[in-house]
Amino acid sequence: MFGPRCKKIDRMSRWCALVCIGVCFPALAIDPSSNHSGSVAENSRATPKRIITLAPNTAEIVCELGACDRIIGVSRYCIYPSEIRSRPRIGGFSDPDIERIIALQPDLLVLRGRIESLERLADEQHIALYHDETDTLAGIEKCVHEVGDLLGCSKQAATVNSAFRQRLDEIRKRVKDLGRTRVLLTVSREPGRIANLLTTGRGTFLDEAIEVAGGINVFGHLDMLYPQVSPEAIIAAQPEVIIELMPDTMLSPSIERELKTQWSHMDSLPAVVNDRIYFLNDENCLIPSPRYTAIIDKISRLLHPEARLRR
Repeated sequence: MFGPRCKKIDRMSRWCALVCIGVCFPALAIDPSSNHSGSVAENSRATPKRIITLAPNTAEIVCELGACDRIIGVSRYCIYPSEIRSRPRIGGFSDPDIERIIALQPDLLVLRGRIESLERLADEQHIALYHDETDTLAGIEKCVHEVGDLLGCSKQAATVNSAFRQRLDEIRKRVKDLGRTRVLLTVSREPGRIANLLTTGRGTFLDEAIEVAGGINVFGHLDMLYPQVSPEAIIAAQPEVIIELMPDTMLSPSIERELKTQWSHMDSLPAVVNDRIYFLNDENCLIPSPRYTAIIDKISRLLHPEARLRR
């Protein structure tokens, strides 16, 4: 990303689009008792057996519920678990392959955000439709519950949600008596310099992850979910820790040194002075699913190494 040793520089914009698609095209609230988003599919009350999902987090959830074999197609963003990597690819949010979707004959189509072409397709082809809205930690639980109901996997969904809540509670408990650390979490920025930087504002799963991990989001007062902030705003915010989310980016000690150097001109920041700039390149560090507790755990250990958190 930041030189010949890294992957392509458009990786970050791809993942940023993945997170922000639900912000730019707000998802509909789904009532599992009302044909799931108002689709007029006559078979919407039947248990889905042929699922196409554009949302990677929902693909994870379906598999977590033990129904991975029902997924017959995925978007290019779906990467986990390994079983789905061999499934037919049907494009992305902005360029879905309509003809291929029709040929696969799905009985459930899972979207993230509003995609008019696919909503119209679902209506015309009588395909049940579900809108994934998981931009908060509570939204993750809600999605697990609703998808579990849809697939006839309610007991499995309850088990997944119980484990999810338990892990969050464990992390909260371990940091509750520790001081709160001021954190800047970056979602995206220009390669090679601190510019056009996107972070998280109030009310996203990333904002909530910082709170659970024992931190304070330095831009948590902003109402915009994923604001672009200037270097001047970052200096004014005075983060004590900077964590850059760089999914699927190849990191090495030399690349991390290079990345830290790009912050060196902001030498008034406590995070720079105290060398507390960190990088997470886990493939799921921008995917809100039940396994996000592992990312929150990592963030918490970076903020509070004295807590000696265990996975």
